[in-house]
Amino acid sequence: MNFRNKFIWFAIMLVTTAWLVPTASAEPTFLVDSFQEWEMLLFGQEGQNMVSPTGVEQLHDQRMFWERNLADGKAPDFGELLPADLYVFEGDDNPEYPDEPCLIMAWGGPDVLPDFTATAGWDFVYGIDPDLSNCTISLIVHPPPAIVNVSFGLKDINGAQVSWSWTNPADIPSSPPSTTITINTNDIPTMGMTAPNPSASGYAITPGFDITQVVSFFINETFHSTPGTFPTPPPGAGSTTKLYWNAWDEFKVVPNTGPGPGPAVNSKWFVKYSQPPVITDDNMIYGWDELSLFKRPPFMADDWECTDKRPITDIHWWGSFLGWTQPYPPPGQMPKGFHIGIWTDVPKDATGNFSHPGVMIWENYCESSVWNFAGFDKDPRDPDLAIENEACFQFAQFLSQDQWFWQDPIGEDGTQGGRNVYWLSIAAYYGPNQEVQHPWGWKTRPHHFNDDAVRTYMVQNPDGTVWPNTVGADFMPYKIGAKWIEGEPVELNGESWDLAFELTTNAPGYEDNPIPGDLNLDKQVDIADFGIFAAHWLVGTGVIVP
Repeated sequence: MNFRNKFIWFAIMLVTTAWLVPTASAEPTFLVDSFQEWEMLLFGQEGQNMVSPTGVEQLHDQRMFWERNLADGKAPDFGELLPADLYVFEGDDNPEYPDEPCLIMAWGGPDVLPDFTATAGWDFVYGIDPDLSNCTISLIVHPPPAIVNVSFGLKDINGAQVSWSWTNPADIPSSPPSTTITINTNDIPTMGMTAPNPSASGYAITPGFDITQVVSFFINETFHSTPGTFPTPPPGAGSTTKLYWNAWDEFKVVPNTGPGPGPAVNSKWFVKYSQPPVITDDNMIYGWDELSLFKRPPFMADDWECTDKRPITDIHWWGSFLGWTQPYPPPGQMPKGFHIGIWTDVPKDATGNFSHPGVMIWENYCESSVWNFAGFDKDPRDPDLAIENEACFQFAQFLSQDQWFWQDPIGEDGTQGGRNVYWLSIAAYYGPNQEVQHPWGWKTRPHHFNDDAVRTYMVQNPDGTVWPNTVGADFMPYKIGAKWIEGEPVELNGESWDLAFELTTNAPGYEDNPIPGDLNLDKQVDIADFGIFAAHWLVGTGVIVP
């Protein structure tokens, strides 16, 4: 085969096959596998992504649920409630203990050693996207021999539940080794006890359970006191007085990349504009926090580029509480909500005036945003690391359809669905009597797009009133139609800095479903794509597949 024929053959393969183009695995939408993340769940703000021990009413609810809704197999054994101590263990090379960070349940002791069958558990408020359709849920369990069975379940917003139970050691072996439990939500409810891996010995589901409205997870464990010596639980809060223990780790939810019950998509949302934090080689978040408040200056804003007509349906942003270094928000210091605005653009001019927001054309008061711990800061303003690293959090607001932002269908270049530049502002607001020691700040990042982020000090409303109110003591908010008046760009040592955020949508763009073989996403398959293909011939992902 001569070179010309080889080239034609490769070009045909490039156009007609999908396996030549590597695809990345889906990123978890929820993941807890570090000491800090487990601590965040255990000590987080009540009602938001929080783990707590199972109480009397919760255990009674679980017992009644299994009695009334057993669909297959055998219901778990339930004993008398013996609430467990919950604490986080950082992992150890001691073979008796888990070697990775995990959540420990410990119970019993020299004075309260149970001589009866008892049950303990924990519940987790899931404050993220409640739609868990077409996902895989997984977590690792380390059950000691005293465990009779463990069960895991989900509850929806209406109280309907689904749950599975495994016996020890028939279904899951005693630790060591540990067992990873995985559940593909596409298999609910058709596969019953075989939906999880490993298969369960019991399965129960409430009629009408809604996998798109999941609000909590729950764990139950039943154990029986047997003669013998039990090892001391791993070190931790109050653990030295306990004789029985179990461990859970690597709890995650990952979107499936294959087809689910509906149309095949790669995720539930698609990126419209992305400007995330910058992560250093030592896994730190490189930036600082700019104070951004709705009721007094300054508030922060940054420009972004719109290149298509898809709406903004979700907003994600990163920030910290100034001076706060723990992996959970400061108790009582969470803002009541966030004001998010979208503004027109005023470009920089020939006289040296910097670009800034123009007029606010859309706003949303977010009081249902969710958060998760994202990591710790590395402040570039402090090369000697004298500033203690603040904890950084990612926030997300999922918008109702009547709240979506639809951009101007005519771009600045005059074309349908063309390019537009807008500004995004995000500012925290607090309750009227809320004392704030650690106010919220928006995370900066090295320059990404167009011009600097901007601190805003003054805005004028359409009725002539000014924010901040300079006449009386009453708060004067800025409103739709407000005009930007005064501020300054964000720079460090003469260099531009931006803010960390991401705008997502519910509709795929061309880059999410391109023509097969269009590797450079220019909407045609040509010699340029072949050049990319040739340059990456036999390049793998580095993932070893058994």
